[in-house]
Amino acid sequence: MSDAWLQLIRDPEQWVAPRPLPAPVETTRLIVRCYQRGDGPQLYATIAAERASILPWMVWAYTDHQSESDSVYFVERVRRAYEDPGCSDFPMAIIDSRSGAMLGGTGLVRIRRELREGEIGYWVRGSAQGRGVASEAVGALISSALRPAHRGGWGLRRIVVYTGTANTGSRRVCEKLGLRLEMRMKQERYLGAVGTRQPLGYQDILGFAVLNDEWDFAAHRAYPGIHWPATGWTGAE
Repeated sequence: MSDAWLQLIRDPEQWVAPRPLPAPVETTRLIVRCYQRGDGPQLYATIAAERASILPWMVWAYTDHQSESDSVYFVERVRRAYEDPGCSDFPMAIIDSRSGAMLGGTGLVRIRRELREGEIGYWVRGSAQGRGVASEAVGALISSALRPAHRGGWGLRRIVVYTGTANTGSRRVCEKLGLRLEMRMKQERYLGAVGTRQPLGYQDILGFAVLNDEWDFAAHRAYPGIHWPATGWTGAE
């Protein structure tokens, strides 16, 4: 039996990573960019100094980046991956534009070429939390992600963000940017024990999204009114 039907559920203009990759994104306070040679030591210092502040949600912080060499290796691995035509994950650093300090990380990951869709994740070190850093960085990155490649963007059609219902800080980023709440997945993700903490067990996950024609590129947020009509469930606790 032929698999030709698969072509009928794929965008005929599948996404291809722009070459060269889009320039770093700059805001009033921040620079969001792909990792560069030499970022490893600062990435390690950023995570190690306030590791507890990004747990338990960023579980990789418990097992990875346990030494400076780990972070150097990570940076070099992703730098090489960027050059692969088949790369679908582009981790990025969030940098304070004045001091040059690394404040956290974000990136376009799990890009679905056949649908021109990308996922964005993010984390911010504890001392930079509560200052709107994640919202500013993610809003600017979405603008770059949804901007056509011929205008210097990544050329994606749709962006999604997944976050735990209990991760209130991450939820607020999506809500502040006006992303549409599209799904609530019951007990979709498991979080085990981190250090001396008890396992959190299965967690409900929210899925937010926005399309390129729903995004206000000047304001770096979604246009008002993109949410589903009220149906009795609003996603609220």
